[in-house]
Amino acid sequence: MEQEIERLQKKTKQCFVWMWICTGIVFVASIVLLWLLLQQVPDLDKKDRIGGILILPPFLAAGTAVLCYLIFVRGAYKKFNVAFKSHYVLPTIESLGIFEDLNYQHNGGLSYTEVRNSSVVGCGEQRYYETEDLLTGRYRGTGFQYCDVKTQKMVMRGKERRLETIFEGQIMRFDSFDETKSSMGHLQLFEKEFLSDFKGQTAQNKIQTEDEAFNKRFQIYAADPHTAFYILTPKMIEQITHFADTVKDQIAITFTGTVLYVAVYRARSMFDGEVRRPCSEQRAEILKDVEILRQAGEILLQTQR
Repeated sequence: MEQEIERLQKKTKQCFVWMWICTGIVFVASIVLLWLLLQQVPDLDKKDRIGGILILPPFLAAGTAVLCYLIFVRGAYKKFNVAFKSHYVLPTIESLGIFEDLNYQHNGGLSYTEVRNSSVVGCGEQRYYETEDLLTGRYRGTGFQYCDVKTQKMVMRGKERRLETIFEGQIMRFDSFDETKSSMGHLQLFEKEFLSDFKGQTAQNKIQTEDEAFNKRFQIYAADPHTAFYILTPKMIEQITHFADTVKDQIAITFTGTVLYVAVYRARSMFDGEVRRPCSEQRAEILKDVEILRQAGEILLQTQR
């Protein structure tokens, strides 16, 4: 299996090389041809000649690169990436020895309905919803689901319609956050010191804790304020702050019933294989991707302590 993965990796690398070779050929050839054509127009201003050479060749080269990627590179990389994930992801994570009942599906994920109902991120339109890399199992006896999610919506920009990303990153679902507590309705926390605003539909009550620094960092919404303060103890506030500091990416947290949802905004997909590095050297990257899950379980869960 490893030999087959290496073969696919080599093929993908070759596709990338040929893409850049073709791009370079088109770029140089278009400059030469354009220069020769412009010589046939003696009355053309020198600035217009230079402008044409500066604009058209890069445009043609970029178009060539995109076309080559769509026709050759994308399919080759997808085959390599699926093979890489299928062979390396689960054994690498199992080697940590801290998770139980692990299962991995490269094309699985949380459903649009569940993510929408969790209200941990804005979901946009269902037809533009994307999810993959579903990892399930148990951490310290608590069941979890962990996957990539990308939510999008179609927006108007002037007279143009364009697809706008609302959230891109990872979402974790833990079956229980505390053996003794449950949230009546949604309790939501959205980190607000960032440019992106990906929060889901908010509960009706916007509340504040007694911790001013926490209030400045997070927007807090609760369906039941009494339950919210029961959950957001000084210790829990400290742990949420610690988790946010550790992750260093924008986060959102939702408590609903006994379930805890955690979203981390990271503009990269988990577990993707790299073409330029030997596959055997990429295990550390897989462990980095799953480290966020371990940190969430270690810091936020009150079960089995």
